[in-house]
Amino acid sequence: MHQKGSRTVTRRGFLTGIGAASVTAASITAVGSATPTTDRSPVLMVHGFLDSGKTPWWDITTHRLQEIGYTEDQLYVLSLGTLATTVDSPTVYAEEVTTKLQSISTGHDSDVDIIAHSMGGLDSRWAIEKMGADQYVDSLITLGTPHQGTYVAYLAYITPGGRDMVPGSDFLQELNDGQLTESVDYTALWSNFDELITPDEYATLPDAERESVSTAQNVFVPYKGHIQLALDEEVFETYAPSLG
Repeated sequence: MHQKGSRTVTRRGFLTGIGAASVTAASITAVGSATPTTDRSPVLMVHGFLDSGKTPWWDITTHRLQEIGYTEDQLYVLSLGTLATTVDSPTVYAEEVTTKLQSISTGHDSDVDIIAHSMGGLDSRWAIEKMGADQYVDSLITLGTPHQGTYVAYLAYITPGGRDMVPGSDFLQELNDGQLTESVDYTALWSNFDELITPDEYATLPDAERESVSTAQNVFVPYKGHIQLALDEEVFETYAPSLG
């Protein structure tokens, strides 16, 4: 566990990815087996735009975390709405993320690790960097998060979340103010095959943010689509060592 203060511690592409993930869920393979232990930070999983906590990749991730030693009561999947309805601004969802982090942290007397996919990483960063949720967080792992926006978001421009993910949006300019939170470990995974992040490298933390702290890194994982980043075994094995 980790300690802070007194605590121990094209739209078609998206839908195609969901279909592929449903098939993949049926053929999950374990990444290894470990004896369950309470000597870990609890984990909060945060989904992205149009997604929910009920899609197959979160069951897969939960299973894999249990395979490496997490207990069931250390794992939490946040649902911000039902599938295809979660289109609000990250600033709105950040309130729910903050509330959930506080509840988990208090319940476990521990800081929390976050695994966030797509827009969920923006929700989480806003909670951490703008709403004081850093006091509950040990690390943030983002998977295909448009930290610098994505031009695909123009397809959803009629929604608050879509507008906020357009490169250069007011939201992104305020979020990317040149300073991350020193007390949080940031790991941003991105891929050259992510069809929903255009250009691909916009899923990396901007240089100014990454260089503002000693605890941030961008990690390239080749040939993974947007949904694959949430469910692929190789991707999991890449970020799992960053968990507390």
